[in-house]
Amino acid sequence: MTIPTMDGITAKMITTDRITTRVLFSGPDDGVPVLFLHGNISSATWWEETMISLPDGYRGIAPDQRGFGDADFDKKVDATRGAGDWADDVVELLDHLGIEKAHIVGNSLGGSVVWQLLVDAPERFLSATLVDPGSPYGFGGTKDEDGTP
Repeated sequence: MTIPTMDGITAKMITTDRITTRVLFSGPDDGVPVLFLHGNISSATWWEETMISLPDGYRGIAPDQRGFGDADFDKKVDATRGAGDWADDVVELLDHLGIEKAHIVGNSLGGSVVWQLLVDAPERFLSATLVDPGSPYGFGGTKDEDGTP
């Protein structure tokens, strides 16, 4: 499938040791990296308008996460690991792109992946922004306003 992109966005199919997926880019190659993770029933396309609105000097990067968009259809998520597969995919993508540290933004499911990344690899992120994230307690969610798991 070929998903069209907006002006100012380039799309590349990237293969890491974990997955082949479409990754969107905006801004200069040497810009400060800002990684965008989309939510459930979505794709990297969700972030395009935000990516082209980044200030000068920033490089937007948005992968289609495992199970969505143009990501490898045959690579399924092991739900017993919570957001672990997605988080491992992100770290592998950063390594593949030669990015030591990045700002990270996650919406919904992408926010759940950010939670996992902040546990697994906090040293890889300059900042984290969550937009309506999933519960930090995982897919089981929380029971009340106090966040009881």
